Amino acid sequence: MMLVHKRIFFLCFLILGITLNTFGQDDEEKKTKKKPLVVEMDSVSEDAPTIELNPGAPDEQEVAKRKKKKKKKVFWGIKTKRAYTRTNSKGNTIFELFFILPEYEEPSKYAPVKYFYNPKEKKIEKKTVSRPEYGFPLHGTYVKIVDKDTLTTGQFYKGLLTGRWVWYGKDKEIKDKKFYYMGFPKESKIQYYDSKQTKVKEVIPIQFEEKNGIYQSFYESGRKKEVGSYKYGMKIGDWTEYYDAVDKRGRQRKKKITRHRNKNRVYDKSYSGPVVKYEWDEKGKVLIKNK
Repeated sequence: MMLVHKRIFFLCFLILGITLNTFGQDDEEKKTKKKPLVVEMDSVSEDAPTIELNPGAPDEQEVAKRKKKKKKKVFWGIKTKRAYTRTNSKGNTIFELFFILPEYEEPSKYAPVKYFYNPKEKKIEKKTVSRPEYGFPLHGTYVKIVDKDTLTTGQFYKGLLTGRWVWYGKDKEIKDKKFYYMGFPKESKIQYYDSKQTKVKEVIPIQFEEKNGIYQSFYESGRKKEVGSYKYGMKIGDWTEYYDAVDKRGRQRKKKITRHRNKNRVYDKSYSGPVVKYEWDEKGKVLIKNK
């Protein structure tokens, strides 16, 4: 009987040992499996590439900001309105795409030419003086398109030519390129009456290192004194001189109109010199008249 009890006790002890050993192996396996998992997690945060649903796509917030900026139509800190003209010429459809000031604002009186958009006529007006009835000054980028081909690109600042202007020919080659600043060729020589440079005295147009374009001189009052054009360094067409006074209609009184070289025949050897076409006294009475 005693022998049977010993055998039963030994058998129980053996089973218990096997069970503990099995549990110990399971614990070791669990510990062994957990250690690599920690290493893998660390390596993912340091080395593994992040997964993107749309790799390379721009940030949504940045796209929203860009769209918001485009909608503002702001040039040089000034808000504008989009406008365009559409005309047909010789079977070609011509579009002009540009921006305008939301309200009339008088362009600089010193600039030789001002550009306005007339909403009633639906066309761009090119003027030498400024009046509200001409429309809204162009302000911002400008593009002229003929049958889907870009013909001209440039910029306006409050009705004046400014920045880089490019004219294109066939096959999109550049036909001509000019630079402007506040309505004048960028290389122009400008003289002022005052040190603050608010009162213009004279503007000599310079392009390609010689006189080309519209010449202007002014009285200290701001009224025009003399206006004419240069081409290849020579005076062409009619040059007009003014009195520093206006008539009953508010128009500045003219003093003299002198004819110079023909703009299409600048180097004509038969040119005999300038001719006075008209001359007036201060009250507007005609003194000389040569047609």
